[in-house]
Amino acid sequence: MRRHRVMLDGRELYAGAQWTHVQRFAEALRARGQDAVAIRDETPRPPRAPRPRMAGLPPLGTALARQGK
Repeated sequence: MRRHRVMLDGRELYAGAQWTHVQRFAEALRARGQDAVAIRDETPRPPRAPRPRMAGLPPLGTALARQGK
């Protein structure tokens, strides 16, 4: 899970997974005259495991899958 942060004077005030929420929180603090900084979490995302498809369906990319049969 992502952990974006809002920092103020070297302290972490807020941490969240949604980048837009962190940006809004920092903007609200700046509107109040505080020098808040939004820091984006740059750690690479872990690779996603492929999900199994429903039984009975043809594999994606085959002629049968394209025909809808």
